[in-house]
Amino acid sequence: MRNFTKILCAVLALVIALSAASCTLTKQYSYKTDDVELSIGVYIYYLQNAYSEAQTLAQKSDKYDSEAGTYDGSKSFLKMEITDDDGVTAVAEDWIKDKAAEYMNEAVAVYHEYNELGATLDEASASYYENMYESYWDSISESYEKYGISYDSFILAGITIPLMRSAVFEKEYSENGPHAVADDDLQKFFNENYTSYKYFSANLYTSEETPVTDAEGNESTETTDTAMSDDEVKGYQDNFKKYADQISSGSKTISEVLDAYNEAYGAEATLTEDIKKIDEDTTDELEKAISALKEGETKSVIIGDDANTRQIYLIYRAPISDEKDYTKDSNNRLSVISEMKTDEFNDLLQSIAAELTVTKSSAMNSYMPSMFEN
Repeated sequence: MRNFTKILCAVLALVIALSAASCTLTKQYSYKTDDVELSIGVYIYYLQNAYSEAQTLAQKSDKYDSEAGTYDGSKSFLKMEITDDDGVTAVAEDWIKDKAAEYMNEAVAVYHEYNELGATLDEASASYYENMYESYWDSISESYEKYGISYDSFILAGITIPLMRSAVFEKEYSENGPHAVADDDLQKFFNENYTSYKYFSANLYTSEETPVTDAEGNESTETTDTAMSDDEVKGYQDNFKKYADQISSGSKTISEVLDAYNEAYGAEATLTEDIKKIDEDTTDELEKAISALKEGETKSVIIGDDANTRQIYLIYRAPISDEKDYTKDSNNRLSVISEMKTDEFNDLLQSIAAELTVTKSSAMNSYMPSMFEN
C-alpha cells in the first residue's frame, strides 16, 4: 500500500458526490469544526501515508543498507533523521506525526472553503467511481481495517477530500474567484516556464523474435535486441544531422524531414509534440536534452547508456511565444494555474486551518507511527 496518495491523486480530475454541509462518519472523531467531523480513521489513513513517505525518504539516505534492510544498523527508521524535499530535517517519527497533522489541517480547510465558495462536484460521475473504488476496497480492506481505517474513512481521505481540494482550487483561482489570476500574469508565467517541442526517434538496435516452447509445450516468442554496428550508428548520426540542418535553414519542417526519414529507412516513426513545464532538476535524459536547446534550435542526440537500448532523437524546440492561444483553452489554463499557484494554495489552506476553531480528539494519541512497522 506504499505511495497510495500518489495513486489516488491520479483521480483528481474525477469527481465523487458528497454533501459538504456536514460529515460525521463515526462517534470517534479526530478533528472537529463547525463544518466537519473527521473520523479517527481519516487520521490513521493520513498517518499511514506519512509513514510511507518517511520510509521512502529514509531509504534515500546514505544510512540505509538495502541489502540488510537496515537504517543506520537498525531495522526501524523511526529514530533516524530524515530530510524531505522541502529541506526539513527531523526525526522520522516526529516528521510523520507532523505530516499527518498537516494533512488533517488541510482537510478541514478544504471543507471550510468548499462551503464558503459554494464549490460543487459533478454527481453524474460520482456513482461510477464510487462503485469502482467500492470494488477495489474488497482487495485492500483487510490491510486497512486492521489499522482502524474503514471504507468510509478510506473514501473520504483518499478520494473525496482530494477531489474537493481540486474543486476549491479551481474556485479560488478561476475568473471572479477570490484569488483570480490575471490573463497577463498567466501568460507571463507560461512564457517563462513552459517549453514547446517536437521530436521523433529511431532505435540504434535491431530486434528479432524467436519462437520458443517451454517444458509444458506452451509456445511463445522471445525477443533479442542487438546493437547496431558503429558504421550503422554513424549513418544515422549523419542523416539526423542533415535533417537538423534542413530544419535550421528553414528549407524543411520537422514533419517534412520525418517523411523523408520514414521513406529512406522504411520506417513508421511518428512525430511527438508537447508543451509542458520541465523541472530544472529533472532526471529524464530526453527532458534534459530538450531543455538544453535554445528556442528555434534543432538537434539530434543519442540517449541511452546500453548499446542494446539506445535511441537517436531529432528534437526541435519551438518558440513558446508561438503558443499564444494555449492558455485560452479552459483545461490548459487550469493546468498552468496549478503549476503557478499550487505552493501558494498549500500555504493558503494552512493559514485558513490556523484561523478555524478546531477541536482535536485525544483518541489520536493512541495511534503512533510504530503501529505500521510490522
